[in-house]
Amino acid sequence: MPRAARPTPAALPAPDWWAEGVEALLAAHGFDPGGVTLTPNPEPLDGLLRLILAQQNTWTVAQRQWDALKAAYPRWEAALLSEPEEIEAVLRGAGGGLARSKSRAIWGILRRLEEERGQPSLRFLHRLSSAEARATLQALPGVGQRTASLLLLFHLAQPAAAVDGNIERLLQRLEVVPPNWKADRQEQWLEGVLPPSAAFRAAFHRAGVRHGRDICTRKAPACSACVLREWCPSAQFFMAESLPE
Repeated sequence: MPRAARPTPAALPAPDWWAEGVEALLAAHGFDPGGVTLTPNPEPLDGLLRLILAQQNTWTVAQRQWDALKAAYPRWEAALLSEPEEIEAVLRGAGGGLARSKSRAIWGILRRLEEERGQPSLRFLHRLSSAEARATLQALPGVGQRTASLLLLFHLAQPAAAVDGNIERLLQRLEVVPPNWKADRQEQWLEGVLPPSAAFRAAFHRAGVRHGRDICTRKAPACSACVLREWCPSAQFFMAESLPE
């Protein structure tokens, strides 16, 4: 027998409870889309480099690295005169992981923009469509779909559906997407099941991240405190596991 076709993100519908569940998630963490204001970053390059520093780092460490980077290179043209190893030393001095790969990504982005645009800047993204901006970003060294989506949403105020590790885990535990789908396919699915509003999607992203950090944690999730518990197949497993023998 021929194998059944795998569902595509565009063809997979949201469950009946999805809209109610999303509203419960937003309310539980105090993120009202009506109160979200997104202001485009005048220099999206700054936002992109901050996002790179935040990869597998806490925001506290990423901020410390950012401060050290800006102190060493007040203008990005100055960073281009350095070697990647010098940028790496700055990042290592501020603490945090992946200093080697991040320094090379940062230097590579600056170099690519200098070569192709004549200056290390992403201000031109404001004149592009979302699709054009995404393609431009994902062509840069070290920039994948997740980083591009976060930049589009929070630094260009475009209605991208960004998925981080917390949201990826949440969607898989809710079983609203197939377990083998990675963040890129989950983002495509969210594009079709969330309102096409940048403010709404920013609120959903922030609520999802907060929920993953505080409630739907990687280990020992607090299912009894979860507002999505009644719709979550995983909750029964985790709650039964936590019962005393």
